[in-house]
Amino acid sequence: MNKLSQNDMEHLIDLVQRREITADEANVLKVRMARFAVVTKLDANVRTVLNAAVKAGELGHKKREGHKPEVYFHPNFEHLANEERNHAEKRALEAIAGVLGTGR
Repeated sequence: MNKLSQNDMEHLIDLVQRREITADEANVLKVRMARFAVVTKLDANVRTVLNAAVKAGELGHKKREGHKPEVYFHPNFEHLANEERNHAEKRALEAIAGVLGTGR
């Protein structure tokens, strides 16, 4: 996930503690504030909430494709999610090449 500032995280925590939003809504807001979230592992309940946000149009989603990771993203920042996916794929292929000894 694109890193959130400490101030942003504390703001989300404060909203949840004041019961202005639920933890589920905070997870969706966290992705929107960070612009994208690269996903390798995700709890089933969080995945369900994020997928519901995708259906509602609040978030976008790209499934895992080859060596490209799964990603949830703010709809206005799909280009950043694509860049990060491509970068992650490149890192994975370089790691595989390094293990096989066929460095580039």
